[in-house]
Amino acid sequence: MENTPFPKISIVTCTFNSEKFLRKALESVERQSYRNIEHIINDSFSRDGTREIIQEYIVRNQRRYPIHVMQSEPRGVANALNTATEAASGDLIHYLHSDDYYADEHALERAARPFLNNPGLVWLTGNFLIEFRGRRFVLPQTLLLRRDPRRAISAMNFISHENTLMRREAVRQYGGFNESKRYVVEYGLWLNLIKDHRPLVVDDQFTVFIIHSGSTSTGSLWRFSKAILRAFRTQRKEKVLPFVGYYPENHFYKKWKLFQKWLQA
Repeated sequence: MENTPFPKISIVTCTFNSEKFLRKALESVERQSYRNIEHIINDSFSRDGTREIIQEYIVRNQRRYPIHVMQSEPRGVANALNTATEAASGDLIHYLHSDDYYADEHALERAARPFLNNPGLVWLTGNFLIEFRGRRFVLPQTLLLRRDPRRAISAMNFISHENTLMRREAVRQYGGFNESKRYVVEYGLWLNLIKDHRPLVVDDQFTVFIIHSGSTSTGSLWRFSKAILRAFRTQRKEKVLPFVGYYPENHFYKKWKLFQKWLQA
């Protein structure tokens, strides 16, 4: 798609011993009809067959679109994402995890079109599409987000990371991904980003999230519970109350703080 008006998309994939699902993810990239892309792959020194799968992928596609492979120390997925983001050069960025894959060959084309039609658009998000035991299920999160995304996101992390596309510079400007294990990797980014930019909420889905035993957030009930706890910690860190929003800005909160000071006087 040379000389195209469509924005360039940087696809970022981070790998660490990812051979089980990686081929499916990479094959979904090479099937995309949208060709104004680059693929940044950050491998954290995998010890299985991940590197061989990546090399096969490069050989197949090196003349079709740029593929940049880098390596960084295994310091968590947020660190890997932030490191890869610094190497990206696209107008837009999409994070395709090594155990996810694009839903169909036109997924990126559909996701990019709103940015072509609206140059001021900063980010968009869609539904959550999961694969469980070989079957796909759509969780229509846009029903919750469409009316008041700021209030909905204040209640819980309803943004599907896998089905969100954004301006690359916005990721850097609004803090990137949180590298502490105490917080949700991407939730703070959404909470900061939405202060200034309302996302375009589309009733569509672009990427499939595979639920499997090795998943860091949904692999077991214990991991899912820990993810919920990290979400609440993230809200406190960003000074957000569910449904109320950013409480330092809230009129009731200000009155409450004045009342506390009066009691302490």
